[in-house]
Amino acid sequence: YGDVVRVGIDPKDTNDSHVVQADAHDLPFGDDVQFDLGVFHPPCRKWSSMTRISGDPDDHPDLIPLARELAEKHCAQHIIENVPAAPLRDPVVLDGRMFGLPIQKERAFETSFNVEQPARYASLNEDTVSPYYYADRSREWWAATMGYPDRYPKQHMAKNAIPAPYVRYLLRAWMCQCRGGVMQNEYTKHDQLDVEKRKAENHALVATDD
Repeated sequence: YGDVVRVGIDPKDTNDSHVVQADAHDLPFGDDVQFDLGVFHPPCRKWSSMTRISGDPDDHPDLIPLARELAEKHCAQHIIENVPAAPLRDPVVLDGRMFGLPIQKERAFETSFNVEQPARYASLNEDTVSPYYYADRSREWWAATMGYPDRYPKQHMAKNAIPAPYVRYLLRAWMCQCRGGVMQNEYTKHDQLDVEKRKAENHALVATDD
């Protein structure tokens, strides 16, 4: 989808991106640095059901406002991801079963562009798996389900990674609305030329038959 810059406290250089080690409170970018799209992942522990079971949600900071601040400063459009219980603005909530995946992986996404809420999922012919029972399936199973290479640990894919179909769904909405004008015009022109070419070829065939 283009050049990717990945920023984190301890990022791993494991894919095709420019890795920057930094804290969100002190990004090494000038005020004039702009990105077409920013995707933010504030920690979810403050609103996670697992935190309420084994800890105190008040012990964890709310970094969603900081994510919005950085998005407005550096990004033409943005996505902020978290758990559905987080205080996101009018989020779209995605579940693996909406995409035919046998996983229970509800995630919410606040976006600066419109994203349609997919229809609710239908039941599958196989059991759905919770990320908290990642040991029940192999690393290869998690890689195939999540849509990523199997070089990543299955615990990371199950608990931390966003399923690739979610990302593609959001990016399609972004490209259609925020990047699609020029692309759509180009494709429309191409399709029109293709139609005219086929018409000319058909006319030539008819003339030859006569």
